[in-house]
Amino acid sequence: MCHFGVYLNQVIRKKNQKKNKGETKMKHLKIKYWKARKHYVINAARIGLSVNYGNYATKAEAEKEAKELLAKFTLGMVVKEEVKDIKVKDAFDQFMVYQDKRKSNNEIGKSFYTDVKSNLKIVLKYKIDGKLFENHFFGALVKPTNQSDLVQSFKKHFLDENKSKATMEKRLKHLKSFLNFCNLKRFIDYNPMNKFTFGKSTDISDRSVRIQPEIIQKIIKVGLFKESMQVKTMVLLAAASGMRQGELRAIKWSEIDFDSNQVKIVGAIKHGTLIIGEPKTKRGKRIIPVDDQTMGILKEWKMKSKYSKSSDLVFPNTIGTVMLGKYFEPIMKRICEAAGVDQLKWGDFRHFFASTQLSGLGEDWAEVASLMGHATPNFTYQQYGHYVKNEAKQEKARSASAAAMYGN
Repeated sequence: MCHFGVYLNQVIRKKNQKKNKGETKMKHLKIKYWKARKHYVINAARIGLSVNYGNYATKAEAEKEAKELLAKFTLGMVVKEEVKDIKVKDAFDQFMVYQDKRKSNNEIGKSFYTDVKSNLKIVLKYKIDGKLFENHFFGALVKPTNQSDLVQSFKKHFLDENKSKATMEKRLKHLKSFLNFCNLKRFIDYNPMNKFTFGKSTDISDRSVRIQPEIIQKIIKVGLFKESMQVKTMVLLAAASGMRQGELRAIKWSEIDFDSNQVKIVGAIKHGTLIIGEPKTKRGKRIIPVDDQTMGILKEWKMKSKYSKSSDLVFPNTIGTVMLGKYFEPIMKRICEAAGVDQLKWGDFRHFFASTQLSGLGEDWAEVASLMGHATPNFTYQQYGHYVKNEAKQEKARSASAAAMYGN
């Protein structure tokens, strides 16, 4: 071989050695402690695996596995992770990492980020086939043969919560967004909820049957008979003011104006906490006129309560701090059973208040929106417009019958 040929082989060999040396010096995979799961994970995204790979009790175990994964990858032995066996809660964690990046890039605001997280955390606790949604494996759960069952299961949970149409649509919107993300990440082959909608407001849940005056009167006259003074006052004020549960738990005596028979709403308990923050909407801060009888009972409760200073909560727990939200459902169950009526949700008192205001004020949507603390009158119309429409239809039906019967 000529000198040039020998020289050329040496150059190629040195380049290959440098290339191989660079591969062996590939950066180590990062290890982190996942507080939410209380274990160590490996960020293995650079070798085609997940950002939170594995489940290790100690950092040493995680580091050892990271070295082995890197070695296998260098030798071409790591196969792309089978993503369809991922748990729903792990997919949710990745989804929130993605949302966090969007927030950092100013693509979404902090309130939207919080809204996504809080709504999906509720959805993750829905039970499907007796097991929490978050504990299912996506590969086994989301199959074409399961689609109709999944849709019906989610729909049932949405309706059983007995929330407003806006809240249910918000839950559905964020669930769809999460499932679309999972579809793009190939955790699932399709989004089973993609074409599902709730339809019109009257198709979702007609509360008007449950919140008729005679039903509320039975609860007040019979259902509350054996209840404590605090529970009686809470129920009466909720029905008379339409305030949200979080607002009721946050209200202080300084916000009750006995001279003017008014209640001032300035705060609410933040969802999932015991912290008093801002009301749900910008228009949530409002003044609500309350009838004499309810204000009289409220005054009586203040005299009996051991927490009656202006800075005290009107409806505290036994030690004077914020009541837990979980106490409201058992209260409703007791008073409805005692009254002999179908069980209502606490939120039905708010809807009862809205229906009474619409009956009294007609279609003055701006005024009703102001009393309810809604963001816009249009929102109030979307939520409660069918009450007025149904009442108008019924009146026309009565008039038509009378005309046919009596020639009026």
